[in-house]
Amino acid sequence: MTTTIAITSGKGGVGKTTIAVNLALSLAIQNRETLLLDADLGMANAHILLGINPKYSLEDFVTGNSPLDKVITSTRGNLRFVSGGNAINSLLNLSDLERHKIIKSFNDLNKKPEFMLIDVGAGAESSSMTFMASADKVIVVLTGEPTSFIDAYTLIKTSFLDYKMNNFGIIINMAQSPIQAKLNFDKFRSITQKFLDVNLNFLGQIPNSQKVRNSIISRNAVVSSKNNDLETKAFNEISSKLSLVQNNNNGTIKFFDN
Repeated sequence: MTTTIAITSGKGGVGKTTIAVNLALSLAIQNRETLLLDADLGMANAHILLGINPKYSLEDFVTGNSPLDKVITSTRGNLRFVSGGNAINSLLNLSDLERHKIIKSFNDLNKKPEFMLIDVGAGAESSSMTFMASADKVIVVLTGEPTSFIDAYTLIKTSFLDYKMNNFGIIINMAQSPIQAKLNFDKFRSITQKFLDVNLNFLGQIPNSQKVRNSIISRNAVVSSKNNDLETKAFNEISSKLSLVQNNNNGTIKFFDN
């Protein structure tokens, strides 16, 4: 049985892809078979953080040039990867039918992972919402900035009202301290649950770290089996809490027909 987890944010620039890549690596290092899907089709760049340049992408599958199994790239250890391409116009303008084809095709994989993490485009665009709704669990990344709060609230509101999603995990990124991160979460939860009947689970925080920023520049993920630093511990702690996020049973098609 595969657990699918969409990782998203209300706005760009909050570190969503960095978190998706490093959480996938954290699971893989724990010997959990993990697949990372870059579904941020407008700014597909997870491969950069992984330091790889895949030969095939989702475009090859959508256009019929390659089966999905061939599009999957082995990276390191137990982590496999599906590239979203390079903001190719044909992927930016996928029809509902094409998006559903992508989602349903994962059930036919020869080797199904234990976890699939989906890096979803920021905001409440139709493409992003379809991929979110088709995942078992949804994690929203935000920072302590007011604009991040507002955009994350708008995303959750749209998810709840239009797509019947009511369970969300929350990660506070670029946190000044664990205490401040928890205070930010409590504030965000208070605002959100005042107006929406949703469940929010605090999964943890990623520190405001120069090491994380340097990893983006150097095209080398933070999490490594050789590291046991503050940043790696933060990602490992979050990956151990993924089960706290309840599934969204919203009646839509899912990536894996479990």
